[in-house]
Amino acid sequence: MRNRVSEYIFDGAYGDLCRKYIDYKKGLGFKSGDSVCLLVRAMDRFFIKYDIDSATPFLTRDMVEDYVAYRGQEASRTQHTRMCLIRQFAIFVNQAFGYDFYVYPLNDFIKVKTNFVPYILTHDEVRRLMEIIDHIPESPRYPQYHIIYPMLFRLLYGCGARINEALSLLMGDINLDSGLIHIKDSKSGCERLLPMSESLTGYSRYYAQRMGFGGDYKGFFFPSYYGGEKCSTPVYCQFKKFMKQAGICRPDGTPPRLHDLRHVFSVHSLEKMVTEGMDIYCSLPILSAYLGHRGIESTEKYLRLTEEAFGQITNPMKEIYQGVIPEVRNGD
Repeated sequence: MRNRVSEYIFDGAYGDLCRKYIDYKKGLGFKSGDSVCLLVRAMDRFFIKYDIDSATPFLTRDMVEDYVAYRGQEASRTQHTRMCLIRQFAIFVNQAFGYDFYVYPLNDFIKVKTNFVPYILTHDEVRRLMEIIDHIPESPRYPQYHIIYPMLFRLLYGCGARINEALSLLMGDINLDSGLIHIKDSKSGCERLLPMSESLTGYSRYYAQRMGFGGDYKGFFFPSYYGGEKCSTPVYCQFKKFMKQAGICRPDGTPPRLHDLRHVFSVHSLEKMVTEGMDIYCSLPILSAYLGHRGIESTEKYLRLTEEAFGQITNPMKEIYQGVIPEVRNGD
């Protein structure tokens, strides 16, 4: 497999520094894939207009403020990302090479809205979505299209995996006998094992058979048209199309996000565990470990309880808190 990161060309005045910055971040254990390299390359090319001599590079306050300035109708998170990148890059260069690059102050960072509420599909909506995906027509242009997507979306919903985790899976990462998935390239940098349900394990074997994966196949579990790692961009696009066909949308008419499937998995899993009698305090740590979170705090953000699941999750708690605070009556 090719190392796509090494293929990026940094042709600005900071080119050599950019390559060393990415190597530095990778050495610390941070992910530095395509998206990171594209951001760094865009930053490097942005400053070409300043006609900087690579032998004596500089970075002034005016240059930095020009780079982080608001651009048209971009999201606040996009602008915030540039602020983080240019600050970290300047700190690295100053400490590693003794330059005097301007460091963008933290106090000037814009605030990013974090009140986004994910869309939690009901069990009926999940059924409708899978019905659409299972009947994707065959395409002569993409002969494996109708085979890959039913398996991919079952894995995203059934295991709560991130899309990049799923697309980076190799055949050797999935044990079709035991039903265990080995996640090696996680967002948090931690490896973990994901057990699949019996039905999903059975479907995985069916999928491997349809794809023609032989016993000596070592490639990607969800290969691209050319056999390499499948890109996530068309998956996002197809997901929106499937949602529209299934008649699933937010109150404002927009389709749910692909990442919402991870939220749906979290809510439905917690609902199932509590319904089966498991204590909620035992359920959260298990779910947190399965999702690959460093702590329960991160997991709690995923639990946006729908009306369908709310009663099932909260009712078992009534026995715990009932009577703790006495009822207030008139005259007491």
